[in-house]
Amino acid sequence: MNLYTPAGGLFGTHVTWDDIEEDMQRELDTVAIFGPNKTAKNIGEGNGFMSRIVLIDPDWQHKDKELPEKFIVKILTQLAMQKFTSDIAKENKIDNQFNSPEFMAAIEVHQKRVIFPFRIGLETIIWGPRKYITNLFTLNSEHKEVFEGQLFQLHNVEVTVYEHLLKLPQGKIPMAKIYYMKKFSESNPVKGYMIMEYLEDLKPVHIYNHVTPNAVKEILRAKAVIEAMSLRFTPEEKKLFSENALSELFGEFFKKDIVADMMKMFREFGDGKLTERADKMEKIIPDLMDFKWADRLADELGMQRVLCHGDLWSMNILWRPKGDDVEMAALIDFQTAHLGCPAEDLVRVFSACLSGKDRQQHWEELVEVFYGYLEEEVGDMKMPYTLEQLKEAYRRFMPTGAFMIVPMIGPMFDILCKSPDEEQRKKSLDIVMEKIECLLDDLLYYHERNTRLRKGEESA
Repeated sequence: MNLYTPAGGLFGTHVTWDDIEEDMQRELDTVAIFGPNKTAKNIGEGNGFMSRIVLIDPDWQHKDKELPEKFIVKILTQLAMQKFTSDIAKENKIDNQFNSPEFMAAIEVHQKRVIFPFRIGLETIIWGPRKYITNLFTLNSEHKEVFEGQLFQLHNVEVTVYEHLLKLPQGKIPMAKIYYMKKFSESNPVKGYMIMEYLEDLKPVHIYNHVTPNAVKEILRAKAVIEAMSLRFTPEEKKLFSENALSELFGEFFKKDIVADMMKMFREFGDGKLTERADKMEKIIPDLMDFKWADRLADELGMQRVLCHGDLWSMNILWRPKGDDVEMAALIDFQTAHLGCPAEDLVRVFSACLSGKDRQQHWEELVEVFYGYLEEEVGDMKMPYTLEQLKEAYRRFMPTGAFMIVPMIGPMFDILCKSPDEEQRKKSLDIVMEKIECLLDDLLYYHERNTRLRKGEESA
């Protein structure tokens, strides 16, 4: 049994109706059963490649208490990735090596390897214009083995984070209710999943949308809670999280040929308007890709490592409408959580959510707001770092953090913004261009500033 061969469960996975029914009966302490009109809907199509996100309507029968009318089952599987790669291979008339016998053999050997996932790097390429996507199918066996070896740990890390979050007082952090979670293990190699609350009335916030600084403050409060929580981890609990996330995540994937194609995509976005800035960025890519240095940033500045989300951007936050604004309904997707420098999350969430102007004008104020939240949450414990250390970490990580998100913005816009309304599309494009131009300007500015700092030509 494996994760890449279709099975007889929900949407080709190994997780069955009986599994879910038994789990919910046990966890909710009910004798109610799923009815003949039960339904399962795949609502994650196109929004992720590691899991099936299934909306369950159980059609409860013989109810003996109030039960959730709908709920979500998140199932880790390779089938979503296989469908996506098969579709692209067919469109581009190339072989899908993800389905090759050699790849399948590598999966069998490396399935249980515990290596930190490089999910974001992969999705950067996946989201790109499809004429440049052939790199996805010509990755060498080492890349493929690393990718396949991540899946168990990918899911188990997220479950571990939720286990900690569930110990917090109710309402301490916005999150969907968790009904049940099942980790992968040697005795359970194919059924890794989570059953959670279905949150309604949500509003998607894409990379071509803006979030106000006030709305971002809600994310900062949640991040402060998570960091303070991690200060109480035991040494054994800390061992479950990587301390080399960036080098393990991006270092395995951002190779020369892939970066070259990313830059090609980038130059062609916006009718070549970004070419001059892209040329400048390309010259400093070795510095921007020094992920081993980035992994050591907290240590370099004398900061205590804290639990970082690792993928904190607008699509991993569930939002609800609030007048003309939005508010955070839940923080999700903790697969890339790790112990690192807090500036990683701040740079990414500000870069993805805020307009370029708002980020440039308000980043320091928002960092101060976050630090105030952290002081409240830490209470009588020792603070893990000072405000000035945090600001300096933000400045130093800004070039690498911006580089990690900038190449994603244009391709994601092309894929996600399919509005037939040309005026609306132009408006969205203007938003994206403003965000990219400001990010590039800051990437180049802070790289030059940090270079002078390292040479002793400037003091922090």
